[in-house]
Amino acid sequence: MNIDLWVIFITGLTTGGLTCLAVQGGLLATALAKLSPVTVAQHKVVGKRAKAKQRQLTGVQMSQTALPVAVFLGAKLLAHTVLGFLLGALGSMAQLAPTTQAIMQIIAGVFMIGTALNMLNLHPIFRYFALQPPKFVTRLVRKQSKSSDVFAPGILGVLTVLIPCGTTQAMAILAVSTGSALWGAAIMFAFVLGTSPTFFVLGFLATQVRGKLQPTFVMLTALLVLFLGALSVDTALSLMGSPLAPRNLIAAMIGGPAPVQAEIVGGVQEVRINALDDGYAPPNWTAQSGQALRVRLVTHDTLSCTRIFTIPSLGIMRELPLTGEVVIDVPALPPGDLYFSCGMGMYTGVIRISDASATSS
Repeated sequence: MNIDLWVIFITGLTTGGLTCLAVQGGLLATALAKLSPVTVAQHKVVGKRAKAKQRQLTGVQMSQTALPVAVFLGAKLLAHTVLGFLLGALGSMAQLAPTTQAIMQIIAGVFMIGTALNMLNLHPIFRYFALQPPKFVTRLVRKQSKSSDVFAPGILGVLTVLIPCGTTQAMAILAVSTGSALWGAAIMFAFVLGTSPTFFVLGFLATQVRGKLQPTFVMLTALLVLFLGALSVDTALSLMGSPLAPRNLIAAMIGGPAPVQAEIVGGVQEVRINALDDGYAPPNWTAQSGQALRVRLVTHDTLSCTRIFTIPSLGIMRELPLTGEVVIDVPALPPGDLYFSCGMGMYTGVIRISDASATSS
């Protein structure tokens, strides 16, 4: 097997660390926030008397040690190594359907949004999003603070497999292609180990915030988690091909790049899409209804989630080579929008099928 694990490690240390932090940073920030209920007395004047009323808020304190960061990264490394083992052993059978992956991303996104709103004390109902260890775990560890430092970060580290970044997906494709459980595990282990220094440094710096800066830092952390949670839901909806995805709604309102008309090649209308590391080009196309459509996908040293090309509404998912071309034949379609996206919903595009009879008239 001609695979250089050092190259994979360096990829994680450079590109992978930054791209994965952008996607999974919300879970890391959540792991560092220790949430606990705090009872606050509120006084309300009724007539000439002041009545005391108690209200429960969520107290937020950023961890003061690097233990949660280490547990988070350890759980993440273990989970991805197991994932690589399964991908290598089962091959293409281990790949999740786009809809299944989208549902998991929505769950992760809703959890991050709920946690952020809990940190901001928006409503008591969001306290249910706080991860607390079971009582038997607390008794086993004997110290609530220590069990909290281990339980929540561990769970969140495992959850990172639900929201993979583009480079992680590329490594998962490589693990699948090996057809070997051990090689698959080694690839994912080397890559995630390479991403760990970036996560650890930023996570450790977050634990060193002290004094008057901490409330401001907590608020900024909550807003970051809220944004990343919303982004996770948005990419999941895009992965499902939903026109209700916020990015699709915004594109419909403000417009985007001018659409490119499909060309007639050999009597068949064809769109030629370049799958790049940072998206699809061109992303917007127009084609005629009632005619077959050929989608030609071109890659050139592409190493991102764009190598997993999906058309959710047609149930189409294709794995693209690192460099090469893949052709997808689409049957004649009625007028409407045909959305396509990468395997994690981050990069999208649309082919607008126009009414051929209206155009000809």
